[in-house]
Parts: sequence; structure tokens; C-alpha cells
Amino acid sequence: MLDRIWDRYRAAGLDEAAAAVAAPSPEDLGYLAMLAFSDERYADAAAFAARAREASPEDLLFQAAAAHLERVAREGKRNVYVSAEGFAAFIRGGGNVPLYRETSAALASQYPEAPFDLLDIGAGDGMALLPALTPTVRRATVVEPAAPLLERCAAALSARGVDFEAFPGRLQELAADPDMASRRWAVAQATFCLHAIDPAERPALLRWARAHCVLLLLAEFDAPRMDEPLSPDTARHVLERYRDGLAEYAGADLDTVAQGFLMPVLFGYVDRGATRTTFEHPIDDWAALLHEAGFAQVDRRLLHRYWWAPAWMLAAR
Repeated sequence: MLDRIWDRYRAAGLDEAAAAVAAPSPEDLGYLAMLAFSDERYADAAAFAARAREASPEDLLFQAAAAHLERVAREGKRNVYVSAEGFAAFIRGGGNVPLYRETSAALASQYPEAPFDLLDIGAGDGMALLPALTPTVRRATVVEPAAPLLERCAAALSARGVDFEAFPGRLQELAADPDMASRRWAVAQATFCLHAIDPAERPALLRWARAHCVLLLLAEFDAPRMDEPLSPDTARHVLERYRDGLAEYAGADLDTVAQGFLMPVLFGYVDRGATRTTFEHPIDDWAALLHEAGFAQVDRRLLHRYWWAPAWMLAAR
């Protein structure tokens, strides 16, 4: 039925799309809520979500969506956003626990047995880096644009007695820094961060990485393209996967994670007024980009069947 709603929406708008379904299912109503949100009809979006919650009261997705959209309708979109508390509870719980455990183990398994220099791109607060560290890491260069995260990572490295340098910026700025032109690292790693780089910038940056490291470890999700987030296939994927994601936080942190992170992100996909900041795509595309950048060998390792999409590590040499 989502295909019929989509066709009517594109042909005649939201009202005709809603009228085209005589007895909408909860999924249909959730989809209509996404369409209404995209049209900035927030009261209508909240009403569709409330009907979906009423029709399926045990569904965590529609409970969370209705609560989020009621706030948007009442307080305005600008007052409902990702919170630090919501993200902290999200990243330290649910499927992120096994995801990062497996990611750190996979990183460590690729490190050389002889002393080497390591470049960590988008290190954050060291969530993947710190558990992966081995005694053979001679010196680490950590790159992170968010100052509070970089400070926490640096403090943790100092506490462990690791020799390191901190670069407060993005990979684009590191690559453009004249002081880095002659630097080389045996291993460079980027865990779940390169999808934030605009696709047009990626080829040049991956070529830079190829020229400055022997081994590049890239962890990303085998995610669908989100170029048309309102298309029926993409909407089905989003609704199904976010239902799975919410289920991982059922308990004390559910409301914090749902309202402080997952719902703002879900509806952010279809927010026409928001600047796009993530550009995910299938893992095959990442492998192709690495080959095009000059890496001769690209090996794959499944890290974790994460709720959003399977997470893989690519080891490019």
C-alpha cells in the first residue's frame, strides 16, 4: 500500500494520498506521518502517528513517533533535536555494545606485531580506538573535529601512557595541512565516520590516505542509499529497522534514546529544511572507492549484524 500512497502523493499531494487508502494500516499511517512531516504539516504528522499508535498500541515505533511528533506540533521543530543525553545513552547501549566490541577486536587483529605509527580518523572519544590499542602502537595521531570528544580521547591516551598527537579538525583539514604532507603511518583507521564526508570529496581523500598509509581500516555499514528517503522501499527499511533499534533499548533508557536521538534522526531523513550531513551507501560502493583510490587489495570482514544495517570492516592495502 505504501507504493499506492507514494504514487498519489507525487501526483496530487498529501491529502489525496491519505484519501487513497480507505482503511490504512499502522504502517500506512506511519508513512503518511513521514510525508506530512516532510511537507512541514506537523499537526497532520502528529495526527497520523497518533492513529498508528492507537491502532497498534504495543508497537514501540509508533509510540515513540507519536510522542516525538506531538512535541514538534506543540513546540516547533527547532525545539526538538538530538540531545547529548540521548546520544550518550544510545551509543553506550543496545547493539552498539557488541558493535564496538567487535570493531575494536577487528582493529587490533590487523595491527602489525612490530612497533608502528597509527592514524585514527574521526576518533571521537576513543570508543573504538582505546580497547584496540596494543603495545606495538608506538605513536597515535588522533583526528577529531569535536573538541569535547578529542579532549576525552586525549585524556584517556595520556592516562595509559600512550604517545600521541591530537589534530582538532576533519580529515579534509588534515590532508590540506602542509605539516602533514610528508607524514606516513603504517596503519590508518576510520570507524563509522567517513559517511559524513560528501561523496564528491571522498575520492581525493582516499587517494591521500593511500599515499600516506600502508593499511587503511575502514568500518562502515552496508546501508541503503538515502537519496530519496520518502520512496516506499526506503521508508519500509527505515520503519522496520528503527522498530528493531528501539527494541534494543526497551527499559529505563527507552524514552531518553527515542526522544533524544532516534526519533529526531528518523524524521531528520525526511526534513526538507535540514542540511544533509550523512551519505551512507552499500559496502560494495566503499570497496569500489578504495580500489579506485589505488588500493590493490581490499579484504572484508563482517563485524556485527547491527539493527540499522550490517557493519563491515574493509582492510585496504
